Amino acid sequence: MPDPRIGRLSLTALLVALVAGGCATSPTEAADRAECKAYARPFEHSGRMKDACLINRGYEQVCDTTLGSVKVRSTGESRQPAETVASDLKACNDETSRLGMKWGGSGIDQFAQCMGPRGYTVTGVR
Repeated sequence: MPDPRIGRLSLTALLVALVAGGCATSPTEAADRAECKAYARPFEHSGRMKDACLINRGYEQVCDTTLGSVKVRSTGESRQPAETVASDLKACNDETSRLGMKWGGSGIDQFAQCMGPRGYTVTGVR
């Protein structure tokens, strides 16, 4: 008969690995991430919709833009609907791409300048 302590050790090691790896750190966050993934699945740009859903729920989310990855978080108590967040992400990515190709400079700064007035904080990914 297997030693039951081995199962507990394996489960503990798995949980530590998930938390250290940046996965959900609470049951609520895990549920939110699962719900947002399911919500975004039918959309053409499901990655952006999943990010938008999580930002809408108050999480800081790493988003890929044309000129680099950024962390985005909603600044307001009353957050925009996920569809609006996704539209803002796309509009600022498109604007950053256009300006970045034309003027050069930091894509992260340009993206942050576009997102700030829309109600988001943006920081670079380190």
